[in-house]
Amino acid sequence: MLLSIITPTYNRAHCLPDLYKSLLKNEDMSCFEWIIVDDGSIDHTSDIVNDWILRQKINIRYVKKQNEGKTNALFDAFNLCLNGRFSVVIDSDDILVDNAIHFIQQQTLNLNSDEIGLVALKSDLEGNLIGSEFYQEVTSYTEMYFGEKKTFGDKLFIVRTDIYKNSLMRSFKGEKLIPESVFYINMSKNGNFKCLNHVLYRGNYLDDGLSFDVTKLAANNIEGFIFEKQLMQQQKFSFVETIKNEIKYISYSYSGGRSSKQIILKSRNPWLTCILLIPAFIITYKRISVIRGLRRRLSQS
Repeated sequence: MLLSIITPTYNRAHCLPDLYKSLLKNEDMSCFEWIIVDDGSIDHTSDIVNDWILRQKINIRYVKKQNEGKTNALFDAFNLCLNGRFSVVIDSDDILVDNAIHFIQQQTLNLNSDEIGLVALKSDLEGNLIGSEFYQEVTSYTEMYFGEKKTFGDKLFIVRTDIYKNSLMRSFKGEKLIPESVFYINMSKNGNFKCLNHVLYRGNYLDDGLSFDVTKLAANNIEGFIFEKQLMQQQKFSFVETIKNEIKYISYSYSGGRSSKQIILKSRNPWLTCILLIPAFIITYKRISVIRGLRRRLSQS
């Protein structure tokens, strides 16, 4: 089988039918499977999915679990016995364009041995490109978003299933999310992505979506956000991107209640951390205070 499509979902019964309809528009239903991981929904998600399973138009596997967040839902999905040689994560509020799977199939045939998968573009529901096109034909994740010819906006990653699985990790205790850039950086250790200036999926940002409020996400998952910045400290960035990441690492660390000594000791670039410790605190003090306030309210609830 070509493709495993994984969709983590939480109370998105109003969105999932659009994704289901988009999958029905693909010519060959036998070349993909759809794994829906229900992260503890309390709406009627199970009713509509079980109805689709009975119709047998698409090969669907439905997993209902307690609510632990998207990161853990993905981890659990990839611990199933997936049948696809490649895997792609499609959020419940997104849809595939017509014949996307056939296009993916053709493109995977042309991958070189050092290419671990494809990365493609996203548009909104009206067809307007979200972000920018690619400036390279082949790239790593860090080059894609932080290099001299960087791109912007959400992208769709279609990656070899074994590499996708081995790049994931569970969230930290008491948290539900690790930024997905962690997984894509881990993947890049195995090779590069072939860039496709072709829109393969569409969607609009919803008010309850993960990207809607980054400050609140950081407050609820501060260890995951700190870990992301620590991992980025080990990447080869330009001077400007290195400084920006270092400031974010320091800011999130202070937001999470770490002392100056702990921040330096946990840093993977301690000399630069020492130099920027006080300036970063001053520059981001307001944000640190907001995140600390949100974390206090979270601990009291």
